[in-house]
Amino acid sequence: MNDWYKKPQIQSQNCSNNGLSFEERFRLNKGKNPELYVPDLVEGKVSDVKFGDEIVFEDFDDEGVLRSCKGLKQYVRTVFETEAESGLKKIPAYIFDNHNHAFAFWNVERYAGQVRDGALLIHVDQHKDTRIPPSFLSIEDAKNLKKVFDYTNTVLNVGNFIPAAQNIGLVKDIIFIDSERSIDEFDFSGLVGRDLILDIDLDFFVPDLDYIGNNKKIDLIGAVLPYANVITFATSPFFIDQQLALDWLVRIAGLVKN
Repeated sequence: MNDWYKKPQIQSQNCSNNGLSFEERFRLNKGKNPELYVPDLVEGKVSDVKFGDEIVFEDFDDEGVLRSCKGLKQYVRTVFETEAESGLKKIPAYIFDNHNHAFAFWNVERYAGQVRDGALLIHVDQHKDTRIPPSFLSIEDAKNLKKVFDYTNTVLNVGNFIPAAQNIGLVKDIIFIDSERSIDEFDFSGLVGRDLILDIDLDFFVPDLDYIGNNKKIDLIGAVLPYANVITFATSPFFIDQQLALDWLVRIAGLVKN
């Protein structure tokens, strides 16, 4: 478990994202544990984000069809440079596939002093991701990155990582950007003087949500970005075509220097 994000890992137990529909997938897999791939994390640029050949997420869709989704070859930590009121600002940004990994990377930056407890989370996503996880990491254990990584990859899944961040005190307030109304009513005055986590699930750009206006989404992200202490991007392969997700990631990255 010490090597999470240092080298690729295989999830084969009934837990985390692999726990979704585990029994049904176990039967379809002829009595063998289904497996999911977790890539390693590298330093790089948005241009280094590549698609992988391994299954990173698997579940049944609304029609009952099992979908086995490939994700990223590697996760990428990069730095966005943008102009803020105080001058040039360098913001660490993480790009990964399944959204629960945001919890791990928020804690990496918390450990590094980039973001402090009581942060404001701006969650740009078509989903809330606020289901209650099976168990919570203690405040004391959250100080240990090994335990954070283990927890992220054995307990959390794509739909329950935000309460985990609230429980350890890292996140205090949340602004959900999940509709046209939430964009139109966004209040920038609440960002001043706050440590800010900007969390973007690229499935917010799925074609079914085009009616919101993709330029409106980009404009808001571009306006919020200079306030951020850390940015996380999930490509969410079960919920959006990965090439489309990458196209939108590149467009967002075009708003800054990378």
